[in-house]
Amino acid sequence: MAIHKSLSLAFLLFFLPFHSSSHATISSATAALPEAEALLKWKASLSPAQALHSWSLPATNASTNTLSPCKWTGISCNSLGSVTEISLPSAGLQGKLDNLSFPSFPNLVHLNLSSNTLTGTIPAHIGALYKLTSLDLSANSISGSIPLDIGNLVNLNELDLSINHLDGSIPSTLGNLSKLSILYLDQNRISGSIPPRMGNLQDLVLLAVYQNNLTGLIPPALGNLRNLTLLSLYNNQISGSIPPQFGNLMNLKKLDLSNNSLAVTV
Repeated sequence: MAIHKSLSLAFLLFFLPFHSSSHATISSATAALPEAEALLKWKASLSPAQALHSWSLPATNASTNTLSPCKWTGISCNSLGSVTEISLPSAGLQGKLDNLSFPSFPNLVHLNLSSNTLTGTIPAHIGALYKLTSLDLSANSISGSIPLDIGNLVNLNELDLSINHLDGSIPSTLGNLSKLSILYLDQNRISGSIPPRMGNLQDLVLLAVYQNNLTGLIPPALGNLRNLTLLSLYNNQISGSIPPQFGNLMNLKKLDLSNNSLAVTV
């Protein structure tokens, strides 16, 4: 009996590490599957696009190592096989963003879907992309307002939503994006006034909100943006006077406030 127990214990000590290691290997190999499924679900909602031809899962009898989307067109991954970049500019995409499950991509750093034919709205769950540093949805046909949740993307350096059909006001939550250096909201239908909280974006270098329907006054807080090299607000309905705080913008190389209703004081 003692010999039997010793053999059983030896077997367990041998088997358990092996089983644990095998389980870890399988888990690692299939870790990207939820991201792949999210991408395939979005692909199914879009009109057929040649750029997404490589987006497909292998046959059921294929190795689990091939379940990763990391070799698909426009997709980049980190060393653990998790998606870090979705880059599909000018890829002929037609459809909506609603069916792209942003919470499925916890490690996404770059998202570029510019110059396509995307419609619908920017879904609020885009705010789940906490690691995102660049977001480019420019030159599409996206409508609706900019969601408040975009203020959750506190690691953003670049945000480009230009050349769409966005309306509503500029959300004050953009003031949360303290790392932002480039902000393009131009050529939309955005209305309302410029939120004073935009003055919090002290790393901002480029700010373009021209060709919209902005009204109200220019907030003096924009004078805090001392790193600005370009500020373009032309073709709006902004009124009042130019804040004297603009004299603080020592790095400004281009300022365009034309085609507004500004009062010029001498």
